[in-house]
Amino acid sequence: MIDTHCHLDLLKDEDFRESVADGSLEYLLTVGYDRKTIKNALSIAREYEHVYCAVGFHPHEADKVDDEDIAWLKEVAVNNPKVKALGEMGLDFYKNYSDKKRQEEVFRKQLSLARKLGLPVVIHMRDAEEETLRILKEERAYEVGGIMHCFTGSYEAMMGAVDLGFYISYSGILTYKNAKGVREVAKKTPTTRILLETDAPFLAPQPVRGKPNKPPYIWHTARVLAELLPNTSLEDVDRMTSENAKLILNLGNNGKRETITYVINNKLYINLTNKCNLHCVFCQRERERNFMVKGHWVWTTRDPSVEEVIREIKDPSQYEEVVFCGYGEPTLRFSALKDIAKWVKSKGGKVRVDTNGLIFTFLPKESLKELKGLVDVWSVSLNAPDEETYGWLCKPAQADAFGKVVEFIRQALREGFEVVVSAVDYPGVDIGRVKKLVESLGAKWKLRRYEVVG
Repeated sequence: MIDTHCHLDLLKDEDFRESVADGSLEYLLTVGYDRKTIKNALSIAREYEHVYCAVGFHPHEADKVDDEDIAWLKEVAVNNPKVKALGEMGLDFYKNYSDKKRQEEVFRKQLSLARKLGLPVVIHMRDAEEETLRILKEERAYEVGGIMHCFTGSYEAMMGAVDLGFYISYSGILTYKNAKGVREVAKKTPTTRILLETDAPFLAPQPVRGKPNKPPYIWHTARVLAELLPNTSLEDVDRMTSENAKLILNLGNNGKRETITYVINNKLYINLTNKCNLHCVFCQRERERNFMVKGHWVWTTRDPSVEEVIREIKDPSQYEEVVFCGYGEPTLRFSALKDIAKWVKSKGGKVRVDTNGLIFTFLPKESLKELKGLVDVWSVSLNAPDEETYGWLCKPAQADAFGKVVEFIRQALREGFEVVVSAVDYPGVDIGRVKKLVESLGAKWKLRRYEVVG
């Protein structure tokens, strides 16, 4: 697990020692927010290999910050490789410990510096959603991206930040009984952009609320997040948020490793190909070329062989199911899919294939019979109630693509397969109509949340 925001220098001695010695915490990002705490953060990061730091001036400090401080901040960041971000910086119009205009001026100067240095930024935003997002746009913060620290804002603010290339970090507040609104936003946050933090020694999570917070308590927040997200275990949250942190903070291997098979919630997924015959507007491969799925970089430079896939699976019976799924369409490699599925079934495994249902655009209907007894479940992404919606949403090459998907669903049901048909609740799609169509076909129905990948 990676705690993307803590103040190690403010911890009690025993909490500090426990935190830096906790083997479950891969990296810690300790944050300095004024000259004193910046120096403290640098000192701690130098002493501990797995501790890095973010340095900047908090909006509460804005009235005290001058150009000499900004120049000093630049020198600190340039000369210390343990500095992975600038911040926390931003706007706080709740307490107004500094003049609003001065807060904005100091915020802009730090954003400008971050662009020059190529460092991501850590943003403090309180009672200033509109102003913060406006300044991030005007200062081109999307060129470096960053982290929305201790996010408690609206869904609109979250998506606005995501559109600017930012990651959304949730703290112990996520666990509070009165934080229903925060949990609702967390459910809808792109899984490729979620981070966790403690903000220790502040904001202890619910089970230890009232005590000084410390990085090991991050697991309380992780458990709540695992409960909020579909098909997500605590292990998935750990991997997902940690790999996301590595990407934005440039830690370790940056989260990018070629992936043939990957595990989520005790299901083994097979990334059989990167090729796809659709260009869905909601897909990460079309929007950002971001192939992170709950902590797995689901991309390969070439299609894996049948032997490579089988070698990685090892014992399929240990998993709840083996799923052909990735950012490509598995049926495009029909022969490989059939051979691997046959082997999985011979070893006592259960097989599910996630498909766009366009197999009949390049193979005859009879090909489906070849997979009887090999595929247990077809998960079909229909996503639209009619051909017109399907056209702008999925952008197929074939004019009759929607009809082919419906035809595939009907044929799979006739052949005796279990068929689950899903749709993403993308803006502009009438989910009610999609559900009615699926039920009229006799298939099972599943709603998928937009941005919740995996």
